[in-house]
Amino acid sequence: MNLKDYPRKEYSINQFTQPDCYDLVGESFYFVMDDGYDYELNITGKNSCAWNIVGEKPKTEEYQCLKSDDTTYILRYALKDVEPREGHTYVIDLEQRLVTMLRTKMGVNPKHPYIVYSHYDFGAIRVDGEELPFKRHGYTSDLIDTQVEWHWRSNMFTQHSYYCTNFYRIKLPDQGEANKSLASTVRNTPSSDEPAVYIKIKEKMYLFVLTESNGERIDGDEGRHRSNNMAFLQNYDRMYHVGRTFGTSLIDGKFAPTNIMFGAFGNPLELDPEFLNAPNPYIV
Repeated sequence: MNLKDYPRKEYSINQFTQPDCYDLVGESFYFVMDDGYDYELNITGKNSCAWNIVGEKPKTEEYQCLKSDDTTYILRYALKDVEPREGHTYVIDLEQRLVTMLRTKMGVNPKHPYIVYSHYDFGAIRVDGEELPFKRHGYTSDLIDTQVEWHWRSNMFTQHSYYCTNFYRIKLPDQGEANKSLASTVRNTPSSDEPAVYIKIKEKMYLFVLTESNGERIDGDEGRHRSNNMAFLQNYDRMYHVGRTFGTSLIDGKFAPTNIMFGAFGNPLELDPEFLNAPNPYIV
């Protein structure tokens, strides 16, 4: 069979995703966090881990992990038996002994319970006998005016504009059946602008996080998708990203929890000025 004819899911963003990474199996981490609550994370198996706030009883979860380079990982798990749903995501940077933690939660907004809310915490990895790093990953404006075309699968790609430090916008070219399917799910909103966060991990590597919230507020139950939080660990040296979703999507005609690891390769491009300079209708 020719690879291009290999059967794929009709709608999927993970064709080019790396296999799950097991490099960290057997490792134990002590994260000293700036918010004042330190965390322990023990990787007990290929998909099992235990975590706890220091001083509390460990909880076991099923995790997934991908790597952005040889020493930088994105690891996520969704807390089991917790409602409203909550998830934890770590960017574990062994080279600099730094960590960024993203805690995502649904049910925070009583009017829009599907909207995912996020809390960011920065810290360092404690190693016995070594001094604790004082530098941290941090919010950045480095990516302003960056435009990238991300290829998710052989017939689906999206074009991102990172035009300011707290929003992004997306363009869906009408090419290929998968892109047409994706375009058909875009909400009935005045624009594609959605809130975004940009964090520098190291040179040429960034954590970009978007939250689909404007569409949720406008369409609500009438929308084909609900709110999703997507975290992209972007490597601009190798020009690909790895990441995860957390939220709710339409799957086989029903709204269902979304916890997907994904990956894509990219190329820089220049988008048309009309798209780039269009006003953001959600802010004054």
